Amino acid sequence: MATIGVDRTPTREKILSAALSLFGEKGYAGTSTREIAERAGVNHITLFRHFGNKENLFQESVISHKTSRDYFPKIEALFTGDIEHDLRVLAKAYFEENIPNKEVTWIFMREIHQDKELEKLFFEYPNNLFRHLENYLTQLHEQGKIPKGNFKYTANFFYSLLSSILIFQLTLPHMNEEINPDIGEMVEEVVNLFTASLYHPRNEER
Repeated sequence: MATIGVDRTPTREKILSAALSLFGEKGYAGTSTREIAERAGVNHITLFRHFGNKENLFQESVISHKTSRDYFPKIEALFTGDIEHDLRVLAKAYFEENIPNKEVTWIFMREIHQDKELEKLFFEYPNNLFRHLENYLTQLHEQGKIPKGNFKYTANFFYSLLSSILIFQLTLPHMNEEINPDIGEMVEEVVNLFTASLYHPRNEER
């Protein structure tokens, strides 16, 4: 006979969930490991046994949360080699990953200028995205599918624009109600813009 009302969530997941929530509410400096343990419903010693210290917990709950190990393989499984299609896949995946997890975005915005060590951790996430897209575009060029370009900058600009849209969505709710932006339409505009640019790069001799 099954036990009713028993939380069978693994201890590690409880701690990660509590940490993500509290870091989002109070920031890194304002959150203690004891508070995290209390919210997770575990002993303080248990938290340290799983994560060692607050920085490790922050790394795994916030930074690693953004790019889970299967994130890129899942995306690549949808690639066709058609640049327009694949950029659309990347953009949709970005929003699907980030919009439901707005706490993480708030943490990024709140903490980014507060601590140099944390700043380095924060940039692991966008840098992973940049490198992934840069490598993908380089491969397309090597296959003769797109002209040569500065793919490092292109990848940076692509995700910077998506990030701006995300922040707009999260921080300006009243303006969003007036404009009523459609994420799907925004994705199409971004994809169209970058597709055209990749097929017709600027003449470097000018």
